[in-house]
Amino acid sequence: SLTSDRIPTRQPTTVPAKQQAKGKSQAGPPKSKAISALETRLQNVEYASGKEEDPKGGCFCLAREHGLFTYVPFCYGRGLVLCNLNLPHHACPHCGQSFLDNTRRSVLVARILEELRGQVVKEEDERHRAIEEARKAEGALGPNASRCQCYTGSTARLRVPNQSIKILSLNSTTKKVTVSSYTNTPVSSRPPSPSPEEPRRIPPPREIGYVKQPPDPEHPWKNMQFSDLQYIPPPEDLNTHSR
Repeated sequence: SLTSDRIPTRQPTTVPAKQQAKGKSQAGPPKSKAISALETRLQNVEYASGKEEDPKGGCFCLAREHGLFTYVPFCYGRGLVLCNLNLPHHACPHCGQSFLDNTRRSVLVARILEELRGQVVKEEDERHRAIEEARKAEGALGPNASRCQCYTGSTARLRVPNQSIKILSLNSTTKKVTVSSYTNTPVSSRPPSPSPEEPRRIPPPREIGYVKQPPDPEHPWKNMQFSDLQYIPPPEDLNTHSR
């Protein structure tokens, strides 16, 4: 069947760019770094295979220079203590074992989701608290607080960020009127914040330390690695003798 030329074709409706920008502005405040980091970690744990090696090589500080990684504190295969620079969606930097089997993956996802919800609630409470404090401060200044203008210096120049000022001038000779526009752009006196430095990663040791001599059969509990250790008894409690 053929369509008639007299039937008007329906044109697709397009949303103006202003309305699109308005809709984006009403989506809510931008995400914080903490929420973005948790969302990225959640996505990596959900969809990563867990067999990929850390491109940065991991860290072998054994949580001595960095904090202990609470998601995966140690390798389940070789017992390597992991710091917070070793991410859970990467394989163990020592033996290459994955931390994301079916059971552990679901546990990690549930834990990160709980932390994400808690972070969202925390930031929402802080935002509402800041709004409430701003309202209280505005009420303390009175109804004309929003109209308050601050002047500094002998010229009494109003410091309003990004304010466009128009000046009307009359030439006494030519009797012509000229209009000049100026924009007050504030200059920040605060220096730019330095970018965070990459934490120092400890490479794997060249040689694994272990006890090379056999244990003493008469003293099987003896520390063969540090033979010069001495037992120091705790100090006596003087109160026990005075009773």
